Amino acid sequence: MGCTGIITGGSGGDDAPPEIVPGVHCDDERPGPRQLRLLTRAEYAATVHDLLGVDVDTSSIPVEPRVRGFDNNAAAMAVTSRHLDAFLAIAETTSTAAVKDHRAQVLHCDPVAADCARQFIADFGKRAFRRPLTDDEINGFLPAFQGQTFDDGMGIAIASMMVSPSFLYRWEVGISAGSSSTLTPYETAAALSYLYTGSMPDDELFAAAAADELKTPEQRKAQARRMLATERGHAQVAAFVDEWLRTDGLSANKDAAIYPGFTDDVRRAMAEEQRHFVDDVVFAKNGTFKDLFVSDQVYVNAPLAQFYGLPAPAGDFAPTTAPADSGRGGLLSLGAVLASHAHANESSPVKRGVFVRGRLLCQDLPPPPPTLNTTPPGLDPTLTTRERFSKHSSDPACAGCHQLIDPVGFGFEGFDGVGARRTIENGLPVDMSGAVQGLDSLADATKVPFTDTKGLATVLADSESAQACLPWQYFRYARGYQDDAYDACAIHNLQLDFTNGQLNLQDMFVDLAGLPTFNQRKAI
Repeated sequence: MGCTGIITGGSGGDDAPPEIVPGVHCDDERPGPRQLRLLTRAEYAATVHDLLGVDVDTSSIPVEPRVRGFDNNAAAMAVTSRHLDAFLAIAETTSTAAVKDHRAQVLHCDPVAADCARQFIADFGKRAFRRPLTDDEINGFLPAFQGQTFDDGMGIAIASMMVSPSFLYRWEVGISAGSSSTLTPYETAAALSYLYTGSMPDDELFAAAAADELKTPEQRKAQARRMLATERGHAQVAAFVDEWLRTDGLSANKDAAIYPGFTDDVRRAMAEEQRHFVDDVVFAKNGTFKDLFVSDQVYVNAPLAQFYGLPAPAGDFAPTTAPADSGRGGLLSLGAVLASHAHANESSPVKRGVFVRGRLLCQDLPPPPPTLNTTPPGLDPTLTTRERFSKHSSDPACAGCHQLIDPVGFGFEGFDGVGARRTIENGLPVDMSGAVQGLDSLADATKVPFTDTKGLATVLADSESAQACLPWQYFRYARGYQDDAYDACAIHNLQLDFTNGQLNLQDMFVDLAGLPTFNQRKAI
């Protein structure tokens, strides 16, 4: 239980980083680090459900730290005493429930048979550990059945397996051969299943691992596409988008006196709107990167339509054409995005501008000087938000960074701090025009203007930088570690495949499984 994520010091070595040639596939992909990846709370709950048929409450498990917005960074997820207490308590209650209420799901032999205990340990253990158990491991669990009923022995064995590192961690260690290590077929199966379904391998993936049919990029991509088409696959894409867009901020407190209409029903509907939007673009329409940004469709129920000031939809969250003057349509106008990247009592050009730079363009802005007062200007009923933030462009201490942030964030000013549409603020017209300076590089002084949120969306949809950022973000999400220069070749190949594939989103997700380094790790 003392495992702490990355086994080696990093994904690189003493040799120079790979050389990248624009427009050409790089043949020098470097393996990432060998890792033990602690299951996230979502992965843990899904795995317990699929393994035991029991739904669990994971609120007692500590919240995962986020690295670059993602909650599955192996190096950051050290096990604490709180983890141990939670895992032990959940193992005890769920093992009892599984034996009592889901016996047929976990037991596939006759308890009176002499070898049933051994068979149970081998069969159940293979699913729990996502690999076959060794003879020593099987023998180590057999004493659980001594001196008590078979069902009590099952409960003890299940609980013991559930607190084992082999259950709690995703093993990506492999078998070393020279300077690299190749994941075992079962490790590869687990890497695929958790990436594409957020849970343990299903029977078909276990069978492919047993037959050693996950070695080639084509075999892995076929499994990836199969899993993406499932309900779990759709949900896993939605989960990635939640973390990519950082729309977890939707649950943050908002000032009820300023935003009385922002009810829990509206919050839930905004989250559902995003899921329906993503699912429709990625799967129903088999859409592209540009379809995420340029759209005239909204996905609302009656409460959200009323909040947005739109006509009531014919059905809950069915695709509906938005009125031309509504400003709705596409990723940037989603309520979940707008409310997440705003303050409790106002919109925030800074938060929204930083969101675009970091999440959509993969640009790392330098932190503000430690002595700089970063408190936003106070509310003023005589000024618009844009006017209040104008001091950033006049203050030399602020202008250097805020010329990259605020003119982008102003493009969202047609929406308030909870994503409601506005054209007037404090009796004054709202100005949504702006410009993106440094679209391709922060060092580039070129400015690309736009007039409103949809104009900004079009700029991003056509931007090669934004198009390259999405596969880079997905790489980070998939690999679970902080990428560095030695990952440049793999990231470049994923980006190039995305471009060559006409920016098709499903293909981008699948292509990651086809990277040569998907099942390769750096040897110790």
